[in-house]
Amino acid sequence: MAKSGGGGGGKRKLSKKVAKKYTLHRKYYSDTVHDYSELNPFKRTSKSDKYAAISAKVAAANQREKERQEKEEEEEIIQEIGSADVDTLYEVGPSAYDILVKTTQDKLKARLKQLEEEEKKEKKENRLNNKTNKTNKINKIEYNEEDEDNEEEEEEEEEEEEDAEEQIDEMEQGEDEDVQEEVEEIEEAEEMEENEESIESSGEEKEFEDVYGKNDDSGEEEEEEQISQLKNDSKFESTNKLDYYNVHFNREISNQAELDELVKKSKSLENVSEEIQDIGVITSVGCIDELNVSTDIYSQSNKKSSGNNKSVLPKQKNTFHEYDIKKRLYKPWLKSKTKKENELYFTNLQKHLFPIFNEYRDLLFTEESMKNHKSIFKLYALHAVNHILKSKDQLAEDNAKQTQCRQQKLEEPELKHQGFTKPKVVIIVPYRNTAFEIVRFILKLMPHEVKEQVEKKTKFNDEFTQLDKELQVNENKPDDYKYTFRDNIDDCFRIGLSFRKGGLKLYSTFYHADILIASPLGLRLVVGTEGDSQRDFDFLSSVEVLIIDQIETILQQNWDHIKILFENINKIPIKDHNIDFSRIRNSYLEGFSKNLRQTLLFSSILTPELNSIFNQNCNNIAGKIRIKKIKSGEIVNIIPSLRQTFHRLFLDSSDDITIKFNFLVENIIPKFNQQGESSGILLYVSNYYEFVMIRNYFRKEAKSYVLCSEYTDTKAITRARAQFKEGVKTFMLYTERFHFFNRYKIRGVKHVIFFGLPQNSHFYSEILNMINDNDGSIISLYTLKDKLALEGIVGTNRFYKMIDSDKETHLFTS
Repeated sequence: MAKSGGGGGGKRKLSKKVAKKYTLHRKYYSDTVHDYSELNPFKRTSKSDKYAAISAKVAAANQREKERQEKEEEEEIIQEIGSADVDTLYEVGPSAYDILVKTTQDKLKARLKQLEEEEKKEKKENRLNNKTNKTNKINKIEYNEEDEDNEEEEEEEEEEEEDAEEQIDEMEQGEDEDVQEEVEEIEEAEEMEENEESIESSGEEKEFEDVYGKNDDSGEEEEEEQISQLKNDSKFESTNKLDYYNVHFNREISNQAELDELVKKSKSLENVSEEIQDIGVITSVGCIDELNVSTDIYSQSNKKSSGNNKSVLPKQKNTFHEYDIKKRLYKPWLKSKTKKENELYFTNLQKHLFPIFNEYRDLLFTEESMKNHKSIFKLYALHAVNHILKSKDQLAEDNAKQTQCRQQKLEEPELKHQGFTKPKVVIIVPYRNTAFEIVRFILKLMPHEVKEQVEKKTKFNDEFTQLDKELQVNENKPDDYKYTFRDNIDDCFRIGLSFRKGGLKLYSTFYHADILIASPLGLRLVVGTEGDSQRDFDFLSSVEVLIIDQIETILQQNWDHIKILFENINKIPIKDHNIDFSRIRNSYLEGFSKNLRQTLLFSSILTPELNSIFNQNCNNIAGKIRIKKIKSGEIVNIIPSLRQTFHRLFLDSSDDITIKFNFLVENIIPKFNQQGESSGILLYVSNYYEFVMIRNYFRKEAKSYVLCSEYTDTKAITRARAQFKEGVKTFMLYTERFHFFNRYKIRGVKHVIFFGLPQNSHFYSEILNMINDNDGSIISLYTLKDKLALEGIVGTNRFYKMIDSDKETHLFTS
């Protein structure tokens, strides 16, 4: 009898197509024996089971890949620091990280243990009270012996149940110990933030210890000891009242007339310049020697000063005490230096810059480079921390005096030494890499006698050191490019630092922070512009020191963010942020805080935009300092032998872009057409507006061209470079921002047209050194608006000759 195909004992058969399909699947898609058996065609599963299995495999693969990446990152970090202990990379002072971790854990464990013991104690007391209550009732009311036995049994059962519940609670607490510790840390941070404003306004506690005080939490006795110490310590009094900080920020300016007198006096001074070797020409503009001028000189506008009627240059000093740098900063600064060049451990550049910082003059320094950048940011970090400590000490002294007067029932003195909001220093940098190094150095400068934790440090290290492998810098790029785009180059961030009695707190809210470090974009998102539904700029109302670093990079990002910052800084707040108006300086109440703000600008180039900010938005009554070197010119760095022609175009009623465009279309392009040049013409454009104008013209005239701009797709760039190299296309439109962010070496360049000179003067020599043919020609168009860029390219001496000459064309050969 034949066996049916569907019978239980018969052999099941498959069609040839299905058999072939499953045979191939089992052969090529089975990694293990289990997978092979699972692909049995007779053992078909539902779609949901298949999807679940696939999902589990994908999850396992992702987990393996994640573990592999974490292991690679850990090995890379260990190789960089030469040690398996990653935390040593971020050491703050002598074993600061170990101290903060150990002390935090010990405190949290002790607190948790104390709470557990209190709970147990309460439960035992409740049980005892219940027992006594029950025994009293038993004495009053007669119960049978059986009832008493039952009650005792019930009590024992209840006790056993309570003990079991306690054991369960202890087990749960042991499992969730880490979670509880995190919650307690958050609660402590919130409590500190809530109590911060009340601490500022009262004299019972102080955020930061006095400069010569000791760590003592004795309340009122501590304040009385500080008062007596302040009176007996002559050094503290001279440092506090006769230094540039006190003279500059605590001056009385109660109306517009007094401010106008100060400005008039400053503008009447003659500018003074001095050339210093390896530094540049230091020019002093409107700088008054504030410490040696009597206070009533400003009200005597018609009288001439008995001294020199010239702007003063910054005065160098020899010790920390002469500069009024806090003693607590001396040892950390000394440990950060490896070479002792003088008593201050300053480099030659730092020795000339710090007097400017300390006298609270505005500064425009345009000679920054990758070689001196670390010296510069370490110096202004020292200045920023010193400024905050001076402000803290002033506030502590005022609080102590106020409390003493209340205790003795005396009339309180008028103490107006603070602003509307807490942030006093703002530092603007383009990328997270520089912000990370600044914060890390500030942590090293923290007073070493403070042995408390640095809060949220792990979060900071994670956010500011994560690297994107796709954005790793090619080793063949120029050194300045590798330095600018090193490590983390995220351009949207902001972080607040607050100085507290227990140390430095990271990620403070803006209204509780002393120092704000942000990128232009990160700050712009908070400040906003007119018409935005959510914007806040009140925290910028009392900024006393503004530092903007690496401006050459910020110019390539978005300069409008910097303009918006200056439009909203040092304005009277819109909202009331629990302000004690009796303690605010009169100059701030009158809206003159921008005239007291110190602005420090650092860049490797000088541009019209930067000049405009310095001239129009830096209104410090203490005066301004410019530092600029005499340029030798980038034309001396050109390797091939090339003929370089500079065409000067005179301005008329039209704008300079229109004039240059007409000259390009009417004179330069027809000349190349006549010469039969059909390839290798690179047209360098300094901004995107000019790029769009020329691109539209080429498109309209059906020119042979390719595009390389900051908005061009990567594949299109690769294709354009190949076509230009092979001579398929005649022109390449090439923007300065594209060159800044990529620094490609373009091959096939024979001729270069500069439609406006590069703002970064070293780009001029880089572009020309791409030319391999000595027969190439260089044509540069410029107007008087390009004179700053022209000086960097041809050199200072040649620049003045070209500007003073009546000739429209100048020819150079290298």
